[in-house]
Amino acid sequence: MLRLNQYGHFIVALPVLVSVLFLSACSFHNLPKETVEEYEFVAVGYATMDAQKGATDDIKMLNAIKASKLEAYKELAEQVYGVMLSSENSVKEYQLQSNGIKGKVKGLVRGAKVLRTYHEDDLYITELGLNMKTLPFLKDAEFADSEAVIKVQSQVYY
Repeated sequence: MLRLNQYGHFIVALPVLVSVLFLSACSFHNLPKETVEEYEFVAVGYATMDAQKGATDDIKMLNAIKASKLEAYKELAEQVYGVMLSSENSVKEYQLQSNGIKGKVKGLVRGAKVLRTYHEDDLYITELGLNMKTLPFLKDAEFADSEAVIKVQSQVYY
């Protein structure tokens, strides 16, 4: 089945080649699937300290910390649940009058942990991580009754 050609290289006969390819394809098919246990969603939230409301720099810094953490949670929700986009266009006499796109994210993120928090100059940065192992539990999560939720005063951080 193996022969030498005129250049001294081995030539494999066709039946041997077909057999080897078939057996290797069968063995690859039975290999276990690669697991993604180490995969983790990572989200980063940013907030500037100067843009925050507050009487002192310390209060502005605390508000920037909260804002960057909320922004990171929003980024995680976008990765896990996706973003609902709605678009609206207005045309008059074959000319575009207005064009708008709105994005909306709604989701419950549980099991996320803060990986890092730090600031660079005026910017406060929070990095969150969500391990894939916690995702099966998200499908069972439901929002509580609105009456059971503790209500806090609304605050715009940026």
